[in-house]
Amino acid sequence: MPDGEGLTLLREWKYSGALTFPVIVMSGHGSLDHAKRAIEDGAIDFIEKPISLKLLLSGIKNGLAKWSDRQKQLDEDRTRDRRMRRRANNSGPRPALPAFDIKEYGLTIDFNRPFRDMLYDFERAYFRTVLKHLNHSMADLARHAGMERTHLYRKIRMLGLDVEAMREEARQAPYNTPAVAKPNSSALSNFEETKPKERPLAPENAVVRLDMTNSIEFPTGSTLDNLRSPVK
Repeated sequence: MPDGEGLTLLREWKYSGALTFPVIVMSGHGSLDHAKRAIEDGAIDFIEKPISLKLLLSGIKNGLAKWSDRQKQLDEDRTRDRRMRRRANNSGPRPALPAFDIKEYGLTIDFNRPFRDMLYDFERAYFRTVLKHLNHSMADLARHAGMERTHLYRKIRMLGLDVEAMREEARQAPYNTPAVAKPNSSALSNFEETKPKERPLAPENAVVRLDMTNSIEFPTGSTLDNLRSPVK
C-alpha cells in the first residue's frame, strides 16, 4: 500500500467498527507474528505470496465459509446477551459503576458507558493533550505515540481533531504571567518595627576595654559587644 501497511489498516477498521466484511491478508514477506496479528485483528485468513490462482480461489472459498460461521456465532452471542440483559432488567436495577471526571484533560471515565465510546473519548483526550505539550508537532506526536505517520493522520481525522485549529487557538491564547503578590503598607511597617537595629560601631581611634570576666574561657555575655563599646 502506498500510504501504510495492510495490517495497520485492518486494525484501524477493527477498532473503528468498520470491519463488516471478510478480509484475507496476503503478504510477500509475512511471518508467523504477522499472521497471528492479522487473525487477532479480524482477518479470516493469511496467505503468503507468491500464490497460484487455484490456491487463491480455494482460500477465498474457505474464507467465506469461515466468515459465515463467524457471523452465525456472533448472532448467537448477541441473542444470548439480549436474554441476559432482559433477565438483569427484570431482576431489578443494577448498581451504578464509578465515574471519574478529569476536567483538565476534557475526559470523563465512566464505566457505565460502552467500551467503544470510552475508547473513542480516551483517544481524543490522549492526542489532544500530547499535541498541546509537543507544540502541536505531528512528527513529535508520531514518535511519542509509536505510530506511523500515515496511520496517525488517519487516526486524527477519524477522531475529528483539527490540528490547524488547535495551533491557531494556541497562537491566539494570551501569555499569562504569574502575578507577584506585593506587600501592603501595614506589612512593611511591621517589618520595619521588628527589624533588629544595628549597633553603632566604635570610632577608629577609640580605646577599647577588655573585660576578662567576659572572655572565651569565661563567657558570660557578648565579648564582641565589649570589644566594640568605646571607653567612656
